[in-house]
Amino acid sequence: MKQQLTQTQLFWKSHKYIADGNKHFLEMIQHPTNPLTKKDLKALIARNPNLWERFAGFLKTDYMVA
Repeated sequence: MKQQLTQTQLFWKSHKYIADGNKHFLEMIQHPTNPLTKKDLKALIARNPNLWERFAGFLKTDYMVA
């Protein structure tokens, strides 16, 4: 029988999922040989806005390659 998670456990599980996604995004834009560009991010946002739109603020910065 599978044990049901508590509300606190569900919170931290979701928190880790989001934090891991943020970490992987930062790794993609800082990749030394093939970084994610603003053009790439725009295409990803257009294709799947529910997943990628939270990173749209990076399009307004100089942190990403054009």
